[in-house]
Amino acid sequence: MKAIATLFAAVCLASFSSAWAADDWNGADKAKHVAVSAVLGTVSAMHFEDKWTAFGVAMIPGVLKEIADSQQSRNHFSGKDLAADALGAALGVQLGNWMVTTRGVGYRAAF
Repeated sequence: MKAIATLFAAVCLASFSSAWAADDWNGADKAKHVAVSAVLGTVSAMHFEDKWTAFGVAMIPGVLKEIADSQQSRNHFSGKDLAADALGAALGVQLGNWMVTTRGVGYRAAF
């Protein structure tokens, strides 16, 4: 888990570039990042008991997408997109954990 937190911190620090200023917090894609990551966080929390593990798993697709974006000529790595992913993943993990704890312990085993 420490490796994921270190990677996340490094990615956030690396995003303070000229692309950071050009990226809009109000972009339409931010809501999509939050929504997709929330779904992934919910499903992850229903599978993994540890919230940090569930959060890390939910963040993997977002990090991979931003890495792929950084390899495109007319695109860039967006720390703001990654922040939206983190928000959605955190909300989803909380929701998934709540769903599991209110339905009982045996519910997690079904996934």
